[in-house]
Amino acid sequence: MTRKWTPLIVLGLLASAGAHAQDEQPNILWVVVDDLGFTDLGAFGSEIPTPNLDRLAFEGMRLTNLHAAANCQATRLMMMASTSIANARVPFPEHLEIPAGQRDSELSQDWATIAELLKDAGYQTYMAGKWDLGAYEGSPINRGFDRAYALIGASTNYLGDIMHPVAFEDDGRLFEPVGEFPDGYYSTEHFTDKILEYVQSSDHASPWFAFLSFNAVHWPLQLPEDWLDRHSGRYDAGYDVLREQRVARATELGVIPDGLSLEKFEPIAELWARLSPQEQRRYSRAQEIYAGVVEYVDMSVGRLVDYLEETDQLDNTLIMVMSDHGGSAEESGVTTGRLPSLSRMRADPDVVDNSLGNFGRSGSWIDHGIGFAEAASAPLRQYKATLNEGGLRAASFVRYPGGIPAGGVSHTFVTVMDILPTFLEVAGTKHPGAGEFQGRQINDILGRSFLAHLKGETETVHPPSYTVGWIRGDAAGALIRGDYKIVNDLEMGPTQGPGPGSGSAVGRWRLYNLAEDPGETNDLSSELPELTAELVTEWETNWRQPTR
Repeated sequence: MTRKWTPLIVLGLLASAGAHAQDEQPNILWVVVDDLGFTDLGAFGSEIPTPNLDRLAFEGMRLTNLHAAANCQATRLMMMASTSIANARVPFPEHLEIPAGQRDSELSQDWATIAELLKDAGYQTYMAGKWDLGAYEGSPINRGFDRAYALIGASTNYLGDIMHPVAFEDDGRLFEPVGEFPDGYYSTEHFTDKILEYVQSSDHASPWFAFLSFNAVHWPLQLPEDWLDRHSGRYDAGYDVLREQRVARATELGVIPDGLSLEKFEPIAELWARLSPQEQRRYSRAQEIYAGVVEYVDMSVGRLVDYLEETDQLDNTLIMVMSDHGGSAEESGVTTGRLPSLSRMRADPDVVDNSLGNFGRSGSWIDHGIGFAEAASAPLRQYKATLNEGGLRAASFVRYPGGIPAGGVSHTFVTVMDILPTFLEVAGTKHPGAGEFQGRQINDILGRSFLAHLKGETETVHPPSYTVGWIRGDAAGALIRGDYKIVNDLEMGPTQGPGPGSGSAVGRWRLYNLAEDPGETNDLSSELPELTAELVTEWETNWRQPTR
């Protein structure tokens, strides 16, 4: 395990169990940033001003090998229940009338959530932001949170004007928020206000667990009017230059794993120099807005940190900040037409205004595109919605002065399934295992605590035989066992686009040695056909279908 100064993406930490007796359980603050790229924070190589997150990252341990899932809900299923995507996902109950645009699945009741388990251990539990794991019976209030203000669906905008049909929940009441937002509403600020309100309401007789799950930096990118031009001109040189700058800085900071460089990196996006001046301006302006959205998240986390310092709670709070997967490569509002858009969003054309002058304002529905997504994930391969390392690796860090040394960088393999048992160990408790829990039967978890690793007591978290698999759609998959990974996502190039949203379109199985080739540039499947076949069989047997 390497220990040096380096940045990590969004992953907030909680408190450490090793330095506290069970009756002195630390608070836990868990911050999840939606669609944040691997190098989008200063501590990971970014030029975007993120001083508050950088401070927390440098005062804790940055994780460069945390594996999530390829998309938002799949990651939340894995991390909230510590089990596989196939196990945790179940259809919405048939008797519920789920509005169009909602997800078609929710988190199974067969697994206890982090909130349920920490509440059972004596924690007050709070949640604000994106949920995406179920409505009504599956809502946060019904899955262990004492108080919640949640975006039940997958996405929304930031200004409260154009809405997906989603519901918010406050202390158990469900309602539709159309037309009910106050003047000046901005989702990042509002979610932060809510979690502050909940934490401030704590009776201080018992510890609290706060889950702050921003919809930022998911499209449609929007900002308050006075934030729109904070990064004007910063990205005029384009994404090819930015990619080189990011990787150079991230390498200096130590967050680029050994064996990873731009030498064999093959971008999908059109070369910046080949774009027209009008196309360049749309992309660079979208990235300016994106940078402002990231900076606003940093400012908001800073508000929380300031409160915790003022009330002498900061050093007894474990903070984990993380992205939910790789950065988004959505082309909405900026597409050149050379590549297909990833989005399945259907916005009303009468209220959407993606003219350049309206970028980031009410009515715009934009993201920053494939080229800037690659600049934030390189030299990892690709981005969100793929099962390559650029899609699965989520930059993150954990801070807790009571048990985690400052300034460390870990390249050790962990997954989001390991977060639940880590938080439980911090709280001085453990998962009850398969059996009855709160009046229902639950299954055991697949993750393992990485607290000892964070404290410098172990070099690794999992044995070489440990296996994790992913499914996207019904046929796309990946599996990692030890140093080896198989993946059958379509191989993509500059003329093929960012890949289909359907899991039915897959390529052949490829094999990589991630210890030597984390950039996935050297396919070993023809050299090691027996190992490839063995891993494919394991994926088909244990990870494609539920095993409960």
